[in-house]
Amino acid sequence: MQQRGGMSVTMMLVMLGLVMMLGLVEIGFLYWAKRDAQKVADLAALAGAQRLELCAANQADNSAARGNAITANRFPGTVQVQCGNWNPANPAADHFTTTLGPQAPLNAVRVQAQRSVLPFFGQNTTLPTLQVQAVAMRAQPTAVFSVGSQLLRVNGNTPLGNVLRLVGVDLDRTTLLGYDGLAQAHITPGGLLQALGIEVAADIGIAEFNRLLAANRISLGQLLDATATVLAQSGVANVDLRALKDALATQINIDQANLQLGSNDAGSGLFARIVAPEGPASSALRADVNVMDLLTTGISIANGGRGVDVDNLSVLGLVNAKAAIIEPPSIAIGGVGTRAYNAQVRLNVDVDSNNLVGLGPILSTLGVRLHLPIYADVTNAMGTLTALQCGAQPPTATINVESSVLRACVGRVDPANRFSTRNVCETTLENEQMLTLLGATLVNDKIRLNGLTHAESVTLAAGETASTRINAALLGDTVAALVNELLRVLGNVLNPAPKGLGTAETANRLAEQYLKAANPDPGKKYDVHATIDLLKNGAPARGIEPIGTWNIPKGVPYPCGLITCFRDGTVWEGYEAAVTGNGQGLLGGVLGTLLGGLVINRCNSLLTGLLAYNACVKGNLASYLQTAEEGVLDSFQGSGSVVDPSTDTVACSGLLCLGLKPVLDLLKPILNGVGTLLTQTLAQVLGLELGRTDVHLQSINCSPAQLVY
Repeated sequence: MQQRGGMSVTMMLVMLGLVMMLGLVEIGFLYWAKRDAQKVADLAALAGAQRLELCAANQADNSAARGNAITANRFPGTVQVQCGNWNPANPAADHFTTTLGPQAPLNAVRVQAQRSVLPFFGQNTTLPTLQVQAVAMRAQPTAVFSVGSQLLRVNGNTPLGNVLRLVGVDLDRTTLLGYDGLAQAHITPGGLLQALGIEVAADIGIAEFNRLLAANRISLGQLLDATATVLAQSGVANVDLRALKDALATQINIDQANLQLGSNDAGSGLFARIVAPEGPASSALRADVNVMDLLTTGISIANGGRGVDVDNLSVLGLVNAKAAIIEPPSIAIGGVGTRAYNAQVRLNVDVDSNNLVGLGPILSTLGVRLHLPIYADVTNAMGTLTALQCGAQPPTATINVESSVLRACVGRVDPANRFSTRNVCETTLENEQMLTLLGATLVNDKIRLNGLTHAESVTLAAGETASTRINAALLGDTVAALVNELLRVLGNVLNPAPKGLGTAETANRLAEQYLKAANPDPGKKYDVHATIDLLKNGAPARGIEPIGTWNIPKGVPYPCGLITCFRDGTVWEGYEAAVTGNGQGLLGGVLGTLLGGLVINRCNSLLTGLLAYNACVKGNLASYLQTAEEGVLDSFQGSGSVVDPSTDTVACSGLLCLGLKPVLDLLKPILNGVGTLLTQTLAQVLGLELGRTDVHLQSINCSPAQLVY
């Protein structure tokens, strides 16, 4: 009896153990089922986030997520899929919201999966229905790109060499070519910041990252050192920036902390403002930035808009020119909407007749000065990232380039603003005394010429460069328009009447200038014989052309009893007789009138003092000058060959032309050459091709989807 009872107890214990084991199996199955459901939810969320374009219009489904769960993984339960925005700032526990907006773009998929669990034994309806959830986010794809005026390779020059030339640094060709390999090297903003000792939080957001960059300033020396450090750590061999650093130190204060890392409303920085929905800045920190672009941008900013003489510029050796980077370029990092700007190069060409060697005497004699300070902003370009095609093989980016080429003006600009202000032609241009004739201001004005505008989109893969070009014919028209405006100013020399200098006033001023040239001592009476000699024969050694002589009917006064009579003779016979009196008595007064009613006076009366005598001599000369057959002013009124850009020769008439022709013959080719000057200076001296803008796509980061909840 005791043995049979003992066996029963044993069997009960065994059965109890088996039940407990089956319970553990049931619990294990539940955990397995939950893990399996979670795996399905995770994979479905990742699949949906990777294909956000497959979200339904009402954001209530995503075919990629649903297909992954139901078809690929054969999930037996129910699946609910929602598209929306994930942001750590969202207050929900999973930081997910289905409410979208400008600050909450579509970037995530949430998958909720449910399944019932079939118990192993019995009809236990108390076993739970499993419910799991997963949220996956795909960070907005980003690109790194730059926009710039084309840097040509002319006579062995390198892109870095052309930028250095604009800041006054000249490295030998061998050294420059040694840096050419930097064009293939890349560093990340995160690596650069680490080398600079700037701490970045691991979970930093886009807005905070923009503020961090804009708040930090470094020196050019620090940038060069940090770049070399990062390259060395990355395994880029033989990177020695000391020669570049030493050369830059001769022209720029490389220890001045004037490089703002990020851009904001207050100014441009090394990197443009990052445009992306608020979220982690990890993709921006990992972006590949071209080292050559980084260095040239830093050098441009450090130069601070300082103008540099263009030494090997020559238009008859008479034009001064300076060039400078007035607005540094920027490197753009971000998603759709990100913008990058090119380096704005300004060329200042100063045409000043006071600098014309050998013509100083005649310019002084005739009181002539042509001063044309020309400012030309070469190319203002902006590139905007409009699309990223991550599904393409390889991934590509589309960038829209808007450019304005050769915005030019002529006028006075404060020296402090010449190379430090954007849009100087629109904001700070003032009237310049462009033309002085016979001591009178003839043209006090300013000229503005709008640049050519052009818009074009390019699609590139990482590492590719594309160029946008403005039609060469339109570009030529713009250059020609500038030349025509300059020649129009020059044409006013021969047509001063609209500016208040009619025939009589011009003759009066012309007489005054010749009298001053022939009689340099202002404290003495004018010597009429020296004056006539200068007018008849000129002064070749002084660059003064002769006016010559001509006959005047009834233009020579002579005594005729008690009155004055007139006979035919040369202009200078008449002028001498009128001034000296030739024994016509002691009293001064009106002798008579020449043809056309021009008054001449007797100047040698004993009652006539120094001032009255000199005024009389000048008045008589002005009257006699107006008797010239060809007149005083140009018969073409300045509209003839002097304003014809197709020729360098000048054909004109009139006494004013005779005196000014040597000046015009030299000035016109200079003005005609301004168009060539702009294009050749940009191409051959500065390495810039007018009308061409390069877009360089440095890298594309198509971030894969990642689970965030």
